[in-house]
Amino acid sequence: MPNHIAFARDREGRLVDVHSVPRGLACGCVCPECGGRIVANQGHVNSWYFSHASGSECAGGAETALHLAAKQLILRQRRVALPPFVIQFRREHPSFGLYERSRDVTLPEKIWQLVQARDESRIGTGPYIADIGGRLGDVSDVVVEVKVRHEVEHEKAHYLRANRLPCIEIDLLPLVGKQLTLEELAWHVLDCDTNRTWVNHNEYTSIKAEMLAEYEAWVACRTRDAAEAARPRTAPPPPQPSKTDLANARYRELPNEMKRLELRTVLGLKPAATWPRHLQVPVREGAGAIPAPLDIWQGAVFVQFIYDPIGDGPARRPFSLPQVFQWARSRFGVSEEVKYDAGTALRLFLGYLTSCGFLERDRGGYGSDTYTVLHGALQPPARREPKPPPRTTYPLSVPRTTGARRTSAAPARRGWTWREKWPPEDVALVRASEASTRYEGATFDARRFIDALYRMTSEPSPSAIETLLTHCDGNPRRTFELLKDIGVVEESWRTLRDGIDPPWRRA
Repeated sequence: MPNHIAFARDREGRLVDVHSVPRGLACGCVCPECGGRIVANQGHVNSWYFSHASGSECAGGAETALHLAAKQLILRQRRVALPPFVIQFRREHPSFGLYERSRDVTLPEKIWQLVQARDESRIGTGPYIADIGGRLGDVSDVVVEVKVRHEVEHEKAHYLRANRLPCIEIDLLPLVGKQLTLEELAWHVLDCDTNRTWVNHNEYTSIKAEMLAEYEAWVACRTRDAAEAARPRTAPPPPQPSKTDLANARYRELPNEMKRLELRTVLGLKPAATWPRHLQVPVREGAGAIPAPLDIWQGAVFVQFIYDPIGDGPARRPFSLPQVFQWARSRFGVSEEVKYDAGTALRLFLGYLTSCGFLERDRGGYGSDTYTVLHGALQPPARREPKPPPRTTYPLSVPRTTGARRTSAAPARRGWTWREKWPPEDVALVRASEASTRYEGATFDARRFIDALYRMTSEPSPSAIETLLTHCDGNPRRTFELLKDIGVVEESWRTLRDGIDPPWRRA
């Protein structure tokens, strides 16, 4: 099917589209290529277009019309959008293969606003003619080429680069045969920046030279590497330990008393002062995996990640359990075989400090290992006393007993009995919090449960404990497992020797 002519010359010599003229021969238009009379076909079914009145087809009429219409728009508007400036560099080395790079240059301007625009203008003193010769300001000459079938020749491009004349080429070949109005064509010619390329940019030569230098450096590097690979290989020298590794090695050789004295000095503790209880916390698992006494490695972790004696550090300092483990591994020499046990011990210790108010654990989900420092002083922050619960909240049916203090364990009921000694309250809170992640659920209020349990004035019944657990959003069917994990009940008559008395057995 022949390409229909989208634009024709009217009686005044202007390029017009078929929508802006009368129908048929009344349009008074001629073909831009051959000058023959043109008919404006404006039917009710097919799209509108120009055709020759003689019925013959002009070989280049559609292309010439598109080319001339585009130049007419540029001459009238005197502006064109600029394309991105991308330089492609490609070399094929006989030994090292393909070297290909691309550089995208940021342009300070996006549009050429021409103060002058000339049609079919001679470029300098050479033999080449520009489709549009323009001027930016007073001194800068630019060239705009409109491509329909034929692109800019290599000789012409070299001439433009040698004379440092910026030039872009607008590609309109995809529009040949399409029925466009002048308004639609104006967007493709003036505003679109994806259908045009740079023939020459004044920075092209310098950037091309830089990319050539990079290619030569790449060839030299590959040549050097090839020569190194051909040489006989010798064993590399052993890596030299860093200053941190040497300092940690000297620290591990110090006696424990010297380490304790150093920690007391950093923490500001006098020789006769009692060592803080929260820096010597018994942990259920992994304590022996860290080759240092309990008070030394816990005190060192506290000093390294939490302690802030001046109080001028960041208000909320974050750190993670892997960071603590890597530091403790280098500081105390934790072996690879027990790294999981050591990580468990550190996690339990940080969990205890969290319950004391030093840290806040990330609530992103179970297994989160991120902590934020809330309190950097040596002593834990003061706890706010919880409000006493209403009488109907915890229906403990057993009244307080009077008379002599009990000294023997209560008789077993339902297979378990209360221990003679309970773990300290802060230890119980840590255990209850850890147990909640296994079978109580994310909504279980461990602190509320421990506070109520450790403040009961009489020995509760199993049903009372189940009721309390229900009020704390726990699972009453797992009551015994929870109490056993906390360390306040047992299945036999064995007793916990180290701990505190239950509240109802105290004087």
